[in-house]
Amino acid sequence: MSHCRRRIKIPLEIVKPMDVLTDETRTEAGDARRPRYLGEAITPVAGESYDWHSHDFGQLISAASGSMYVGTRNSVLLLSPAMAVWIPPDAEHWMRYGANNEMLYVDVNRDEAKALGSDCRILEMTSLLNALMTTTLPQMVGDRTSHHKEALYDLLRCELIAAEEVPLSVVMPHDKRIRNLAEAALDDPGAVHSVDAWLSDAPASRKTVERLFIAETGMPPSRWLRHVRVLHAISLLAAGEKVGSIAFDMGYESSSAFSYMFRQTLGVSPSDFCRSYRSVTPRWEPF
Repeated sequence: MSHCRRRIKIPLEIVKPMDVLTDETRTEAGDARRPRYLGEAITPVAGESYDWHSHDFGQLISAASGSMYVGTRNSVLLLSPAMAVWIPPDAEHWMRYGANNEMLYVDVNRDEAKALGSDCRILEMTSLLNALMTTTLPQMVGDRTSHHKEALYDLLRCELIAAEEVPLSVVMPHDKRIRNLAEAALDDPGAVHSVDAWLSDAPASRKTVERLFIAETGMPPSRWLRHVRVLHAISLLAAGEKVGSIAFDMGYESSSAFSYMFRQTLGVSPSDFCRSYRSVTPRWEPF
């Protein structure tokens, strides 16, 4: 069954509360008992979502498979395999998972989070970064000494600071004349058959819409829509969809036309993108 028409809905309805982390070291009571880093491997349900919320600690999340949209007040980011998303403390955000998900959540205490920046970002995963994130899982700590653990966490922080940012995000406009337009496209990119038809729904002239998009997102609407389509395509590739199926369901006449759009945006073909993330896909044992 194709997942191409699964919608992300903004803002998202509350599906379940966020107080699922019951270990006392992961409570919202404060950082006094929270370690620098604490990992948990999970397998989220396809389509599961969380409405607007924030934490008093930072979160670092990577995916062995599947994908996750993270929305902030200003942008929407996509986490896919071979990437990690950084969510700083107190950052309001919503989340929605794709399909076939295996993910590693790492809580980061406030003191440690200060070195990692105050903006939500998608970071490129490396084999070393993946290995260091895995050491935050309680079952991976084993009988390491405190000195050993601190040395690993120091190296993890250095790798996170040095990690390359990946542009798998789109800026969301705020002007009401184009906000609904943008949300509709993000909600279901495959339903937008042409830029002209999409923009015709705006309560403003074509010239005004183009001016507003450039002013608020830094992109003309056609380019912004292309980025949204690529994010959607990546989430489907991460769920195991075939390139031909994605191209058809997104309204492209051929796989080559879709691949051309993908390459124009990211600089690589869909198949090359999949090969690149498979080479550094994180592996751990969910529990």
